[in-house]
Amino acid sequence: MRFGGLTAVRSVDFTVNAGEIVGLIGPNGAGKTTFFNCLTGLYVPTEGTVSYKGTVLPPKPHLVTKAGIARTFQNIRLFANMTVLENVLVGRHTRTKEGLWSALLRGPGFKKAERASEERAMELLEFIGLAHKRDHLARNLPYGEQRKLEIARAMASEPGLLLLDEPTAGMNPQETRATEELVFAIRDKGIAVLLIEHDMRFVFNLSDRVAVLVQGEKLVEGTSDVVQADERVIAAYLGEPFEGDPGRGRSRGGRSSRSRSRSRRRAQHHQQHQGRSQVTALLEVEDLRVSYGKIEAVKGISFSVDAGQVVTLIGTNGAGKTTTLRTLSGLLKPTSGKILFDGKPLNGVPAHKIVALGLAHSPEGRRIFPRLTIAENLQLGAFLRKDKEGIEKDIQRAYDLFPILGERRKQAAGTLSGGEQQMLAMGRALMSRPKLLMLDEPSMGLSPIMMQKIMATISELKSQGTTILLVEQNAQAALSLADQGHVMEVGNVVLSGTGQDLLHDESVRKAYLGED
Repeated sequence: MRFGGLTAVRSVDFTVNAGEIVGLIGPNGAGKTTFFNCLTGLYVPTEGTVSYKGTVLPPKPHLVTKAGIARTFQNIRLFANMTVLENVLVGRHTRTKEGLWSALLRGPGFKKAERASEERAMELLEFIGLAHKRDHLARNLPYGEQRKLEIARAMASEPGLLLLDEPTAGMNPQETRATEELVFAIRDKGIAVLLIEHDMRFVFNLSDRVAVLVQGEKLVEGTSDVVQADERVIAAYLGEPFEGDPGRGRSRGGRSSRSRSRSRRRAQHHQQHQGRSQVTALLEVEDLRVSYGKIEAVKGISFSVDAGQVVTLIGTNGAGKTTTLRTLSGLLKPTSGKILFDGKPLNGVPAHKIVALGLAHSPEGRRIFPRLTIAENLQLGAFLRKDKEGIEKDIQRAYDLFPILGERRKQAAGTLSGGEQQMLAMGRALMSRPKLLMLDEPSMGLSPIMMQKIMATISELKSQGTTILLVEQNAQAALSLADQGHVMEVGNVVLSGTGQDLLHDESVRKAYLGED
């Protein structure tokens, strides 16, 4: 599947057998949801075909559903102002034969079909445990029950294959366990299940087979044990080491159980604010909670960043890392908790005033202005400043850090390569002369060579005394640069320690791959 010059899914061969539960995993941008969209007809594949029970399916969603494939979505797509029962009845439309005139005239045939659909819908509500809420509006259900309702609506089309896109996203542990039992019950009804999920324990506990997508290609496929032990999978999630890593050459996972327990204890100390040094933190985060509606994405995390430090937040997709940065920069409001920056509370402070206080954010996806030149993008980074001479000096500093930007300063930013755009996003963030620079996934989607250049620049900024809070999918590179690291998992900090300790801690690998 190609989008212009970008190939999102490349030559993937994939089979799901009757009665199987198959997991599909991969790091950010691997192409998992795009693959689902190709299977269900939302996207027309550039090449290749999708077959179900030996028949090639046309790329039209209603025909795919009619053939026997149903899905849920990464973000809930219920009809909020319809009742629970009505939402499930919507899923029955491909299994009813009555047309427009029959519905208008409401003859005996229509009434019979309507009764049959309602009976089947109630059976499904009984199955998922929501029959007693049949007349409740979908919007009034708790989050976990909305997820269940979406599954029931998909099952109403009587599928032979059910696709679940992140079914446990935002759930608490109890809801996750209930969903696991529900998926097993669906399989016991003879329905095959293909699921995308970032909770690795959930995937590996459920799946008969697991396939790993990386940069649009299938990397490996096998049982949970085979996939968890595959070094290519470990590298895909943890990344390749930064060549400037002073600790390279030490084996990953070569630490003793005593060292691993020290990292775990550090996580507890961070959460409880025990054992702090006398250095005053530039940034302090205490018991931070952030929600998207009913989804709690960050669940009471605490950490600090001292002046001159590089601190990294790492973890799998959906761990809450980007949400944390967006909250610190004022783009999201916390549900509860405390944020102090340079001794001043940030709760409720608008984003532009947070920038003025000295906290800059280079966001995931770069977010440059593509029609403006490189020089104009850099100037916008200094929009709060009035010192023209200082601005010109800082633009030159950006060109010194990233010489390619200086060479192309009059070029439209949208014509740059991905790596060059990332350089521009970092340079623009530095233009506000921040006390703390937050970098969100600076190496995402970059070639290995360009990733090394970006990491070398972060190392250079560190040597200049720049304080950095780094979110990075390449865990090895991030930890090699970091003074302190925190591993996040489904909204919680589960492991903390120095960058070098975590870099060689087997527990980090286990956190990424859902091992006990």
